[in-house]
Amino acid sequence: MDYRTHLFRPLSKRFVDQLVIEVFANPADFDIVYRLIFDKDMNVAWRAAWACQKISEKYPAWFTDLRFKEITTLAISTSHGGLHRGCVSILYNLKLPDPIPVEFINAYFDWMISPKFPIAVQALSMKMLYRICQIEPDFKPEIIAILEDINYQDYSSGFNSTRNSILKVLKKVSFILLSVSNDIKLKLYR
Repeated sequence: MDYRTHLFRPLSKRFVDQLVIEVFANPADFDIVYRLIFDKDMNVAWRAAWACQKISEKYPAWFTDLRFKEITTLAISTSHGGLHRGCVSILYNLKLPDPIPVEFINAYFDWMISPKFPIAVQALSMKMLYRICQIEPDFKPEIIAILEDINYQDYSSGFNSTRNSILKVLKKVSFILLSVSNDIKLKLYR
């Protein structure tokens, strides 16, 4: 299949699914589709990112550490909304690197609270920061504080729904940890 020509056509979910099935049948073609994320034609690039997002859901191991860095760099630098959303979606499906790059974390904080980004990017950023909290618990109070300080009226209902869900889980986990910590202290003082 000539993937670039296929991605030039206006795509629907059906066309992307067809391309993804083709890649699953011919795993050696994955590199061709992956490289198209960096194509100079933005329509080809964002459509390739859409296909790679679907591929990353089933085969995240196909995305090496180098590819993680490349997609992160592209997500930070692109101004194309569809390509940006595709890159963020791919990254969400992948294993986080160790250590997690600071510029990666900062970008997710920016994308989460900036109203100039689509709700999909804001919501995925919140979810990614939650994942980072599971690895780096020191970020938890900062994320809670930012999400609590946001004027919810300035954001969409989709943003607020994700915000409320993330806050609920973060506070519940924090409460459980606090309770466990207090139980340990009580036992130590008895």
